[in-house]
Amino acid sequence: MKNASPGPVSQEDRAALEGLLGPAEELAADLLLWTSTRAPDGDGARAGLPYDPDRHEAVYYHHDVASGLRALVSLHSTVLGPGLGGARWRPYEHIGEALIDVLRLSAAMTAKSAVAGVDYGGGKAAIVGDPAAKTPELLAAYGRFVERLGGRYITTTDVGTTLDDLRAIARETDHLAGVARGGQHDVDTSEPTARTVINGMHAACEFAFGNSLLVGRRVVVVGTGKVGGKVARRAAAAGAHVAVTDLYEDVAADLAREIGGEQIALDDAYLQPCDVLSPNALGGVLNPQSITQLRCRVVCGAANNQLLHDPADAELLAARGILYAPDYVVSSGGVIAAGIDHAGGGADRIEELVKRAGPTTLKLLHLAEREGITTAEAALRSVDARLANARAA
Repeated sequence: MKNASPGPVSQEDRAALEGLLGPAEELAADLLLWTSTRAPDGDGARAGLPYDPDRHEAVYYHHDVASGLRALVSLHSTVLGPGLGGARWRPYEHIGEALIDVLRLSAAMTAKSAVAGVDYGGGKAAIVGDPAAKTPELLAAYGRFVERLGGRYITTTDVGTTLDDLRAIARETDHLAGVARGGQHDVDTSEPTARTVINGMHAACEFAFGNSLLVGRRVVVVGTGKVGGKVARRAAAAGAHVAVTDLYEDVAADLAREIGGEQIALDDAYLQPCDVLSPNALGGVLNPQSITQLRCRVVCGAANNQLLHDPADAELLAARGILYAPDYVVSSGGVIAAGIDHAGGGADRIEELVKRAGPTTLKLLHLAEREGITTAEAALRSVDARLANARAA
């Protein structure tokens, strides 16, 4: 174990977290742990099933006084292997907001790894702060935090973190995926993620329209960052009429010019008539209010936790005749690349699993139709089966 930075945790954060999760176990003055805890916003709908998104094996909180780092790591499940997931660096308004985010995201990573066929569980980190204000000291402190978890959590990039950040973190821990080690090359997880989204989009179009072609179809891409920008480029290259939008309007404008697409206002994105709506930013965008306003036939994007209530909101989509391609199925490219990289596998294995995303999506869509269930429920059954088999082995 590399040196940790001692110091008391933020008492304000501790009180807020204990109010949501119950009393913490104090592993050190700067490190708290909650085990076998339930998400405070969970509905308990899947309690007792192999995949219960509300039940988490462990939640860690670390406050490094010297650097100012305030971070959470959630391990939803390690049934398939160590928890693998990115470090999300955001200016959360309070620690409770970061907690809800990290719990939902780590549960989604369990599902994503299960359907992707990699031997990793669900983990995620949430760091409170402005990603533009990261310092070497903050990155080093986060790396030491990951190291202290002893390999139970494998970190990589996410919203607000980059490969350069990961290289700095790698000076403090080996428990990470995505940066070069030995003779390997860096792994940009955004590229395989965009590819699995496009593969899933072709599959969804085949199911919804009778052919997989994107030629002539209107695709609205919401979020043009590391993944969304690549999704937009690939959709345009496949012949789609692409409209893009982003919180950063200049980024969206540049991308629209590059691909010969259209820039639309972010506030209007979910009101646009289109064949495919592709959410590629933050989650919770498909909810009872927004679903009533959608004017698309297919939803297929990389954003995690698109359904505010999974799988209940999928029923609302189905009732409106909107085909939902489950986000953790079509966005599995990142966990595939990171997991295979961490396990020491090569590009051929990554390519094999990335190509599998399209057929897997189509299989789940047909399962939903055959069983009279939503596509979200079909995906959950697949996750249940993989976890149940792993526990029985």
